[in-house]
Amino acid sequence: MKMHGTARSAAIAATTALVAALAACGGTTDAGSNEKADAADVARYQERLDAWYEGTYKEPEAPVVKAPAGKDIWLVSSGMGVEYSVRVAEASKQVAEELGWKVHVYDAKFDPNQMLTGVQQAAVAGADGIVVGAIDCAIVTNAAKQAADADIPIIGLESQDCEPGLYAHNVSYAGKQPLNEWLTDFGRAQAAWVIAATEGKAKVVMNTGTDTAATRTMAEGNKAELEECPTCEIVGDAKVVAADFGPKMQEKVQQALTKAPQANAFIPSFDAVMTQSGGAQAVKSTGRMEQLAVGGGEGTIAGIEQIRSGQGMEMCVGQSAEWEAYSAFDALIRIFLDRDPAEADTGNGLQVCDKDHNLPEKGKPFTPDVDYAAAYHKLWSIG
Repeated sequence: MKMHGTARSAAIAATTALVAALAACGGTTDAGSNEKADAADVARYQERLDAWYEGTYKEPEAPVVKAPAGKDIWLVSSGMGVEYSVRVAEASKQVAEELGWKVHVYDAKFDPNQMLTGVQQAAVAGADGIVVGAIDCAIVTNAAKQAADADIPIIGLESQDCEPGLYAHNVSYAGKQPLNEWLTDFGRAQAAWVIAATEGKAKVVMNTGTDTAATRTMAEGNKAELEECPTCEIVGDAKVVAADFGPKMQEKVQQALTKAPQANAFIPSFDAVMTQSGGAQAVKSTGRMEQLAVGGGEGTIAGIEQIRSGQGMEMCVGQSAEWEAYSAFDALIRIFLDRDPAEADTGNGLQVCDKDHNLPEKGKPFTPDVDYAAAYHKLWSIG
């Protein structure tokens, strides 16, 4: 029988102490996987999850500025074929309207060549600023250099910068947490829920997205959390790339689960694996839907519906695509005013949801209980 519970919030000081206490217990995902978690361990795992149920969201904070008007911005999305990207685009249009700006949305359709072309076209068009969604700088290096030479700032959303950097700013999170730490926490929260759901006896099939730094970092977060559970074990990994979207991704998930009959948990990389690429069907095809603790991603409308129905993912690590878009525009505003965009604390965090915690109303994606838009309006002196 599955029991829902556990995670950690690295951004919460109280949880940091808890992490240290668990680390002192030692252990890896390989060692002691056949041991039985004792009551104290199970209680600690639940306590970690309770911190994630509380979450890390808070109101944005920054010096108040007067936002300039009349800017022309390009949003280059890695691919508009998923709900998350659509929500980022819609929020970008909304905030641009509020600011009196224009936004052009370019859909790269998960094609690296099109990602490069999108940034190049924005630079050639003389954009005032560019926002890239889930596009690592290494994929668009030449175009990013072209934009930098033209003094066009690029803001990264869940995008890894080059070294040395070419992006003007990468959106950060609550407490000014950098992207990689936030992504690691995302993966930790997924794994923490699974650990609690299996009472510290998780035998996990992972689902690493290997083609972006973001998904690789989330997978490292999965591993880091599981390593702190000496009675847990990783028994497989359905490794995928964005180009696998659809039947191929479903096949890879199904094969990984079939090869690991001892598995009692599956952690999808993000919602679309379950909702648009056959992940839920893959789990059902094994005949083990009731036996597996199934993690989830960011909390899209479709993902939340699976949580409600019990026919797919069972939890989310709730994030706000809309909040990320507002944060990107805040960074552009501050750059246009010759300010440091890092002066802002976006307040954007993470929060675990499941059927008993933090679930939005039917037909809605996960939505944090903070009016970030109103807060940003005050910081920009509009409205």
